[in-house]
Amino acid sequence: MAVMALVMVIMVLLVGLIMAITPWIMPPTECFAVTVPPSTQKDPRIMRLKRSFSWTVAATTAVSAGMLALMMREMGEASGVDLSRFSLGITLATLAPIIVGLVLMLRCRKRVQELKQQEAWTAGSRRAAAVMGSEAPGPISLAWNLLYVPIVLGFAAFALLSYDQFPEQIPMNISIAGTATQYAPKSVGTVLFPAIMAAFLGIVFTFSHWMMFISKTPVDPAAPATSALAYGRFVRIQSLATLIGGLTLTLAIGVPLLLSSLERISLTTASLLIMVATLAIVAGEVAVSSLTGQAGGRLAAELRPTDEVAQDNDGHWPFGIFYANADDASVIVPKRFGVGWTINMAHPAAWALMGGLLLFVAAFSLLMTSIGA
Repeated sequence: MAVMALVMVIMVLLVGLIMAITPWIMPPTECFAVTVPPSTQKDPRIMRLKRSFSWTVAATTAVSAGMLALMMREMGEASGVDLSRFSLGITLATLAPIIVGLVLMLRCRKRVQELKQQEAWTAGSRRAAAVMGSEAPGPISLAWNLLYVPIVLGFAAFALLSYDQFPEQIPMNISIAGTATQYAPKSVGTVLFPAIMAAFLGIVFTFSHWMMFISKTPVDPAAPATSALAYGRFVRIQSLATLIGGLTLTLAIGVPLLLSSLERISLTTASLLIMVATLAIVAGEVAVSSLTGQAGGRLAAELRPTDEVAQDNDGHWPFGIFYANADDASVIVPKRFGVGWTINMAHPAAWALMGGLLLFVAAFSLLMTSIGA
């Protein structure tokens, strides 16, 4: 329990760290999801907002991590504890940095909008640009995702060949304390559960990789070539990180699940291995984001030659989080605040894409329910 508690606390700290550094890794023309001239990033008022945001989120994260550690310790020492109460507390402690960060972001965004209007930080004219025949790098080939196939087949072959070694009752769900809460009779479906999970993860991570190919390339009209280069480098690194993270997580989930089902390792050990792998992936994302910035923001800041505001899309970003532009043919676009991508809510294909993804997840959940029944 002590090791599991440590892993969970570190996870909260890493998630809070991502939120805390977010204002510092955005593109040079954006501040709290508001378009601004790059030079304003050093404005004392903007700097105060960024520092206030980061320190508040960091403090919230520290308190949340401390509360989580205390709850996990109490769970480990007490007997007959109310796990539902602890589960709610752990959930709140985990989500607190994210919730506080989003609330603070909206407040800081409003202040930046006021400064923008006060200082007339607006584009002099509406401009657009496209980069044709760019030599900028892009995501690594989707063919690399074929590496998931031998992993899935390997899990399936191992499980079927070891069928007689599985116990008659296989644990399908565990509590936060690491004990089994649900068992299912041995069957082809239950022994293949790790392989099915690996296939699901492979499809999800491949989908995430594919989204980078169809994502809109954010081209800055004031520096079209350099902004395209910065984004190209960003997606190159992110696609590689997605592949490595996906393969790592797939193996780190499948192998412990197989071994725990065969009673070679305990459920607690299996849970720890999975959490450590997840922790490593989140830590890797923090490192990548710090290196490149969101959508290549740090790289763009180094390459951008002017301080001009050549394009202002604030009106298409409600609350700075959602994107809606019926005139934009792009389905997927880089987030304006945060790490990753989001959909163009004004594009019908985006809703079809999300609907298909939700149906896939729902179908997988039903499959898992039927296997565990």
